[in-house]
Amino acid sequence: MIDFSGLKVVGESVAEPLRYWDVNVCGSQFLLEAMSAHGCRTLVFSSSATLYGYHESLPIVESAPI
Repeated sequence: MIDFSGLKVVGESVAEPLRYWDVNVCGSQFLLEAMSAHGCRTLVFSSSATLYGYHESLPIVESAPI
């Protein structure tokens, strides 16, 4: 199972914390319950894709400075 359904916009999360809690925490709980019910025991975790700052060129490559 690969889950990319979480919300991740920092400013928006400050403005709408309950929405982010519902989607990211409660949504994860529902996902884990569904996985358990269907015997799915593998989950791929993907960390935030949020980047801070502005880069001179696009696409941003893995070797770009943080």
